[in-house]
Amino acid sequence: FKKDSSFTSSRATLVYAFLNMASLLQSLDSCPLYVVSSFLDPFSLGSVEAAASDRCCFAECWKALRVAAEQQLMCRPWWRKQGGRLALPTNHKHALRELAAQLKSLVRVPDSWIDCIRKRSETVIEIKPRLAESVSTVGGVHQGGTEDIAPPAIATVPLSIGGGRWDTFAVGVQLASKCLGCVGEAFLLGAEFMTIRNGQRQVFTVCFSPMSGRVFVRFPAGEGLVAHPLPDLVAAACGSEVELDAVEAFMFVSTSGNLSFGRRQTARGQNGHVEWSGELPTEFLPPVSAEKYASLTFQVDKLQENARVSITWVGELLPIAAMPASRHTFDSVWNSH
Repeated sequence: FKKDSSFTSSRATLVYAFLNMASLLQSLDSCPLYVVSSFLDPFSLGSVEAAASDRCCFAECWKALRVAAEQQLMCRPWWRKQGGRLALPTNHKHALRELAAQLKSLVRVPDSWIDCIRKRSETVIEIKPRLAESVSTVGGVHQGGTEDIAPPAIATVPLSIGGGRWDTFAVGVQLASKCLGCVGEAFLLGAEFMTIRNGQRQVFTVCFSPMSGRVFVRFPAGEGLVAHPLPDLVAAACGSEVELDAVEAFMFVSTSGNLSFGRRQTARGQNGHVEWSGELPTEFLPPVSAEKYASLTFQVDKLQENARVSITWVGELLPIAAMPASRHTFDSVWNSH
């Protein structure tokens, strides 16, 4: 059932007129007023609130809407992680306003990373090399915890797209820079698979470098694997007479759980064809994943030139122009990494 905007507007007008009648307002007690108001959306509730006098009743309605919004945000990986939640106002109406803004957000970048990783808009992230004087011995992987540091050596930013074990999703991003060869493996597109073992949350990560063509697997214990399913563009970008304008990367997770990566080069304003890595079979991925979601990974210490990552596609399926002509299994050789 899809609500019609004209119907919602008319309903709000009628309820507003109804409650604006002084005689009826005097006869309504809190219980019926709450029943009527609880059916309204935030816009209509705000209109009715202006005509009524029972603030406690409306506070309960705003609280209910706030709780519903928080439940929706629990589907966002960065919201659930410790330190990811915002300090919300105590006023439920004001808190709902901030929660609504978060629900519209596709990606969230910590403010402390701004010198190297900056969110320019909901779909654009700008990355810069780390300044020499700020280079430290910071290591490890940031998983949305409480570290108050400039981006670590491996900084992961989860996207709001993902799902359960049998859900499918696709993501497309464009990587652009004055010198794509200087970006190298500073940017990776990937997916994170969350599992629960012995009551502990574990993350299994698969990432793809659109420039080097390599695929990385990072296990919960820290060890990893690497394979090279697509040709290296780093050397080609630096030595070719045809300068690359940008490189697009795609990721698709099928209903069966297979994961695949694609890449398309753009030169002189013309898009090339999409080349695919092949599908990583489900046997290669965690057998029981509580959930999975897309992520962007940045390694700014490997970055030599400013770059921009634009999210060009988010959905359940790939764009038609990027769909592979045929499906094949990932057959590259894996090595320790």
